Amino acid sequence: MIVLIVLLSRLPFIFNSLGSDLDAWREVYTGKILSEDHTYNASRLPGYPFPEFSYSLLYNSPYWIINLVSVLFTVGCCLYLFKILNFLKVNLSFPISIVFSFVPVIYLNSTVAMEYNWSLFFLLSSTYYLLNKNLWASAILFGLMVSARFNNIIFLPAFVFLIYAYSKKDIKKVIQFSALAFLFTCLFFSPVIFKYGISFLQSSGDSAFNLSSLLSLATLYIYGALGISAIILGLAIQFFTQGYQKLNNLPKNNFAVFSILIIILNLVFFIKYPLEAGYLIPSIPFVLTLLQYIVNEKLMKPVLFGLLLSPFLIHVNAAKVQIKGTVFVNENYENQQLQYAKDLIREINTHSKDKPTIFHLGNYSEQVLLMGNFDKKNNIKIVKNLSEKDQEEIITQKSSLYYINTGDGKIENSKTHMLDKYGVLLYKDFELKK
Repeated sequence: MIVLIVLLSRLPFIFNSLGSDLDAWREVYTGKILSEDHTYNASRLPGYPFPEFSYSLLYNSPYWIINLVSVLFTVGCCLYLFKILNFLKVNLSFPISIVFSFVPVIYLNSTVAMEYNWSLFFLLSSTYYLLNKNLWASAILFGLMVSARFNNIIFLPAFVFLIYAYSKKDIKKVIQFSALAFLFTCLFFSPVIFKYGISFLQSSGDSAFNLSSLLSLATLYIYGALGISAIILGLAIQFFTQGYQKLNNLPKNNFAVFSILIIILNLVFFIKYPLEAGYLIPSIPFVLTLLQYIVNEKLMKPVLFGLLLSPFLIHVNAAKVQIKGTVFVNENYENQQLQYAKDLIREINTHSKDKPTIFHLGNYSEQVLLMGNFDKKNNIKIVKNLSEKDQEEIITQKSSLYYINTGDGKIENSKTHMLDKYGVLLYKDFELKK
């Protein structure tokens, strides 16, 4: 039932594109280069070797096949969450496992080529085997979790606590798991380490703290307007009717403590890098697990029903409130971005001449290269940033330069002024209509 419900509910939404997040296109394009040129270049640091190498086998497939992999990983997430909740003897294990997959951010990332749900699958399966004291399987899956999303290595302290608690404080098993987890993490992450050394650890992205955007990302963008309203209402009714007596038992519940540790570690990372709602995906199954410990079963059912409807009804952003839900709004976002990429490809073909031409597309370079499938033998060169050789060819007029305004381009131009001095604006800026 879990497999059928999750699979069938995703099928209508996997045909459109690889997603509105350009990182998904970067990962698939990295797979293309890996397959065709036998060269590994991380899609972005710190590197995502498991999905990047996986896409080297799939990059030439239709969008729906590539997206179907994320659907299958999401099915796996639900199955292992179900197994974990059954292990813990939770009465609502089946509905929680189903509804988890309908949490809007989980739903969206199950239909695109992003790796969030891939890493979550390895986190949940590793947790399950750790509960069953299978240290080798758990450590292998922990390494795969890190190779899918390196920042999830922050959950190691929580795993160490779990093995300590469930092995009856056996320090030898704690050391054994820690050593194995480190070994398999290094093994599965070795392509990045060999390529970049320790420089892959460099920080990227804005870490500025903005309370309003952080709160909206952590609530509306995760659970949706309907979902977060259902959770808050359920907690409020529980408080005013029966109180939170169950909270007194949580410190005695080792898995509840483990869940709290996962949530805290995830939240600390998110506060440091509040860039995307997807960064909080690892905490979602553990939030639902804790919720059923706090809210009584009778209240928990309508809360779950609200979460079940959340991806399909009511989308709220700074511009307006819409009746249709996040999944439908996201389809519109994908369409806009897809059309923009098609327009760029048309403009590139229009401006291509006999003379070698460099097109500086910044963040959009991988998507356009993947969609355009340009002949490598022609005079077109599409780049994210200009190399020293590119700059030399442009200055000596061996190559023409066209560009679009992107974040990468603006940063580069502020240092070299190459775009201002030698470039011609290719096409208008992309403006997402919300």
